[in-house]
Amino acid sequence: MDIKEYIKSGILEAYLAGELTNAQMVEVDEMAFEHPEIQDELNAIRDSINQYAEAEEKAPNKEILRKTLLSIKESEKEQFLQVLEDEEIKIKRVNVIPAWSIAASILLVMSLGFNYIFYSEFKSAKDQLSVLESSQESLANQVDNNRLELQYAELRIAHFLNEDNIHVRMDGLDVAPESFANVFWNKNNNSVFISVDNLPEPPHGHQYQLWAIKPGLAPIDAGIFDHSKLVQELKVIKGNVQAFAVTLEKEGGSPIATVDKTYVKGFLKKS
Repeated sequence: MDIKEYIKSGILEAYLAGELTNAQMVEVDEMAFEHPEIQDELNAIRDSINQYAEAEEKAPNKEILRKTLLSIKESEKEQFLQVLEDEEIKIKRVNVIPAWSIAASILLVMSLGFNYIFYSEFKSAKDQLSVLESSQESLANQVDNNRLELQYAELRIAHFLNEDNIHVRMDGLDVAPESFANVFWNKNNNSVFISVDNLPEPPHGHQYQLWAIKPGLAPIDAGIFDHSKLVQELKVIKGNVQAFAVTLEKEGGSPIATVDKTYVKGFLKKS
């Protein structure tokens, strides 16, 4: 194979532009490995394209591209007529990029420019979408919180207005003087509801527990509850209840109240 003809064929430029098939790309790689002059030519073309890309920071406009292509056509036409006039042609390869490869370089730079612009716009749109989704998520969470607060308020008011309920306000003791909670004890079915109003976050591995206090007896377990939930139904308590209290116990509750960890306590009003 004539190496000079192979170089002159334009296959090296097509190789760098990524226009060849996989088999052709492998063929060029093998030729460049076997023939150093082909590898040198590849390096020269690649360097020229890189220099051109660095010189042109942005893609040329359509008018520049049109004039460039027109100039290429005129140059190729003159070269063709000159070949017809010459009786003997001596082929001499000059280490200069063919005219058509310059146009390919321009198109390559334009493609890179358009890809960069498209990527920038895509990334901007994606960022805006993320902000929008975040705002929507925040708004949805706010709506959910407002809905829960409304349900809590409605349920709490319903317990206050229920004539069958005995309301007991439990105020904070020395352990947590600013704490308070409310208990609603139904005198007909003996059901107990607690309204968690202001109780501090319990330490890890601990939980609050409600106790019913009767005269002369040890506190009676009325159930453990989640301090993060608002109104909760606990155990049924029957008999002569004098007061209610909340203690901090180990997670899962305790059969015996830890009196020194009583957070809130409230007495029933005497009728």
